[in-house]
Amino acid sequence: MNVAVVALTAVLGAQPAPGFLQKPQAGAIRVMTWNIYRDSVFPADGEAVDASAASRPAQFARVLQALQPDVLCLQQVTVGAARSAALVNSILPLPDGGSWQAHAAEDTVIVSRFRISARSEGRVENGERRRGHAIALLDMPASSLYVVCAHFQSGDDVEEITMRRHQAQMIVSTIRDAKEGRGPIALQPRTPFVMLGDFNAINARQFVDALAAAELPAKQAGVRRQGLDWDRSPVADALPRHNGEGSRRYTWRDDLDRYPPGILDRILYSDSVLTSLNEFILDTTSMTYEQLVQARLRLIDVMRDPQAGIHDHYPVVIDLAVRR
Repeated sequence: MNVAVVALTAVLGAQPAPGFLQKPQAGAIRVMTWNIYRDSVFPADGEAVDASAASRPAQFARVLQALQPDVLCLQQVTVGAARSAALVNSILPLPDGGSWQAHAAEDTVIVSRFRISARSEGRVENGERRRGHAIALLDMPASSLYVVCAHFQSGDDVEEITMRRHQAQMIVSTIRDAKEGRGPIALQPRTPFVMLGDFNAINARQFVDALAAAELPAKQAGVRRQGLDWDRSPVADALPRHNGEGSRRYTWRDDLDRYPPGILDRILYSDSVLTSLNEFILDTTSMTYEQLVQARLRLIDVMRDPQAGIHDHYPVVIDLAVRR
């Protein structure tokens, strides 16, 4: 590295991170979802994460350190809650001896800097296929937050689409029950909630719209069900853009696959009680050199396999504030 590059790195490294990475206000709750692919971000047993390396765990560490999330929803994680919490503790240690908490179900895990006061889960099965979602109630400083972290079945054949629909119906019913004081987690009125994760809604905008409007199964002629939000409207579907700007909204890409890039990963939230202050899809491959240095990221950090040129899923982030 020559002297000029060293000097530029030192100057930029002392500057604030790029604007889209910064929380818009101190009290915002940063929630992130990421399908990390088959436990790939976890180092081998007994090994620590070296954030300066070129490995997948190092990429994950740099992304977390740049994003500073408060709540994570990860998919394709099978190592369990304890190891998930330990990994995030090693990357983003909390002050005053605090510890991240985690709750896992199937291959989804919620990791939270806030206390998890209640846990639940759901799953759908079709032969050897299983998909599910972890559910947690988080005790934030000024409010609770009900989180559904889901991984829906991929694919576009009839059985795969049916599994996605059944899981969506289950989530809608679970939230309705929780709002009405039934089920494993009973919610106080106007408790904020989010549904997020890898929805795998391939070429299925109608599916996501129906889930947001809680119209699963399809409404009967002349009968309209109340929306899922507390004010009986549909919940909001965040549609973030790459690095908070431009027109690219896809959250998954694999140039070796038959499917084109798509918006497979979603964040739905109760916008009657929550406000989105900032939302973006992290795409390090389109950040400028100056932005990468400022954020201490690398061009490859969101790619699943840089050597093979495989992108896969991207981290999706939203900064939420509770409406007063």
